[in-house]
Amino acid sequence: MAVAVAVTHRLPPLIVGSSIPNPSPESVALYAVGGRFVSFVLIYGLLLGVTVAVGRRGSTEGDGATVLATGVVAAVAYLGASAALLFVLDPRPVLVNAVAGVGSAVGVGVRLAVVAFAGLALSERV
Repeated sequence: MAVAVAVTHRLPPLIVGSSIPNPSPESVALYAVGGRFVSFVLIYGLLLGVTVAVGRRGSTEGDGATVLATGVVAAVAYLGASAALLFVLDPRPVLVNAVAGVGSAVGVGVRLAVVAFAGLALSERV
């Protein structure tokens, strides 16, 4: 899921930097916004649904570990995908890219952990 988030965040440079004929700026914006909307619905909806299903099956003892693991795995996957995409787009190592990548990875990990927490909390209410 985090890899899909990384790709949608880097979609405009991927489109512009590809060998296909350059689309208009309006098309690039439309692709970016559409991709982010679809990924939001699929990623967060899927994660919420899975965590609700997991929460309804078991006890609540391991909820904290599940949320923490979700956040850590998401952050690591996002950081790896972002590093690979940045290497393809701009192979020069830049400290700003590294710092921004780590910050974005932490943000994505926290967002997905919050969604997992919400799914587990919702499973207790349903």
